Amino acid sequence: MNCPSCDVEMVDLESPDETLRKCGECGGLWVDVSDLNRMLLHAGLPGLETLGGRVNPDEMCGQCPECLVDLVRVEGGDRKHPVEYDTCESCGGVLLESEFKDATDAVSAKKEIVAFFKRFSNPSPKGKAAQF
Repeated sequence: MNCPSCDVEMVDLESPDETLRKCGECGGLWVDVSDLNRMLLHAGLPGLETLGGRVNPDEMCGQCPECLVDLVRVEGGDRKHPVEYDTCESCGGVLLESEFKDATDAVSAKKEIVAFFKRFSNPSPKGKAAQF
């Protein structure tokens, strides 16, 4: 499968529970939505569909490498520390970009993914509601 961002072949980071795909060029990670939800639930977070965020309709994100439909950008976090990911509206696959360059195996990738979605869903570290 080729990376939706840079069209380079992605490599599998396999584990007994799921398969993640990583781009060697940009460091992006592709994860199936069912595997992502399992990771989030095992970490005590809600599933992806309840984490919130907002779709940026103006952002062009490439095509899903599985379905070949356009990806949409979902933004979350707060204004000072925004975080975003790209997702396929058809299969639900998720592309997490650039900040995952250090993930060299599935275990480290899963830790970074969970940390990312904690920041995504908890926009204010002091418990205050974010103002958008």
